[in-house]
Amino acid sequence: MEELYQLFPFSGYKVRHIRLKEDPNSPFRVFLERDEAKPLLCHACGCPMESVRGRQLRQIEDLRMVERRTFIHFSQLKGRCKRCRKIRLESVDFISHETPHLTRRYSFLLGRICEISQTARAAELMGHNKMTMWRADLERMMRYFENYTLPPNLTHLSVDEVYAKATREDDENRNDQFFTIITDLKKGKIIWIEKSRRKAALDAFFKILGAENCAKIEVVATDQHDDYARSILEHCPNAIHVLDRFHLVKAFEEAVNETRKRLYKMLPQKEVRELARPKYRFVFLKASHKRTPEETAHMEKIMKDNEAFFRLELIKERMLSLFNQANETDARAVFDELRKWIYESGFPELKKWWTNLDANWQTVENYFLCRVTTAMSEGINNVIKSLKRGAFGFRNMTYFRLKILQRCGFLNSQYMTDDGQWTGKAIALMTGG
Repeated sequence: MEELYQLFPFSGYKVRHIRLKEDPNSPFRVFLERDEAKPLLCHACGCPMESVRGRQLRQIEDLRMVERRTFIHFSQLKGRCKRCRKIRLESVDFISHETPHLTRRYSFLLGRICEISQTARAAELMGHNKMTMWRADLERMMRYFENYTLPPNLTHLSVDEVYAKATREDDENRNDQFFTIITDLKKGKIIWIEKSRRKAALDAFFKILGAENCAKIEVVATDQHDDYARSILEHCPNAIHVLDRFHLVKAFEEAVNETRKRLYKMLPQKEVRELARPKYRFVFLKASHKRTPEETAHMEKIMKDNEAFFRLELIKERMLSLFNQANETDARAVFDELRKWIYESGFPELKKWWTNLDANWQTVENYFLCRVTTAMSEGINNVIKSLKRGAFGFRNMTYFRLKILQRCGFLNSQYMTDDGQWTGKAIALMTGG
């Protein structure tokens, strides 16, 4: 029995006895006795209390024993706090920060489960109320966030947006339905999230980072969102702004698809129209060396019957070679060659695409200096989308932001202790050790 008592090493208390019924559905009940040497401290401020003014019988749940629920029974004293000048309950170390109905170690386990699964599923698994579990998870993340600081030595950042909510307030526009996600490319973690994708959102991050740290940033990769470009130009004087390859190719593919749809409507022959149907749109966008033999035969047939599709295929293949060039000079030569082909072919959709990209060519050139993309951010965005789908959406945007930092950042038990302090793993990752 003494060995069993050692499973409950609660500071200031010792096990008096354990009650266990033969019924397999009945819980363990552990009764504690308060140590007389335990200091009488206020649970609110931690100051000594003057005198005992009563006691309260408590029952809180602990880690399960051999699949049985376990409850801890003890007396919690009351006293008058010198600082608060009120009657307060004494501080008990093993009571959870998030809820007074669980032990700290059991609450930590529930929080760990919520880090790797949906809160509703965790509540169902552990037999707790879904809303109670949700509140405890939110409280835990907010407590972690109180001690959260930005990692030091930030030099390579990726800035991207993710769609957050379907509704908007009266004073909001579409930009406010997004989150701005800032990722440290070297550490591979989300380090900050701001509501909306306005310039003010990224401005707020740079102000928190500070002018001195902003001056140390070397590279920032973004999409073609103009507000991000203006914010980077204002706050990061030494940073190279790189337009992301993924977004540039995506914009080009959209222009190609619009061209395909227009040509499809103009085709006179029924047989050729069948080959250009919308269900084949991804075949048109795919690089030629990645197509299957069937897809290759499909494209050869439609290009043989229609010159416009042949020209579109040549333009697409040439564009896909743009980012494989050795330097920005060679890339510009390819880009100018694309302009000639596009204007000769008379594709208005691609003309518009070329003009827009030409206006931002300086940031495209920067790609060949740094070879940095937001590919990591796009991968993280897929994790965020999976998180949102699994939860069937989030109503509380504060909870959603913290949940993203928990799943894709440092706001979890791998990098923070139960007291909200950085772990050795987090310090090593942040400092590059």
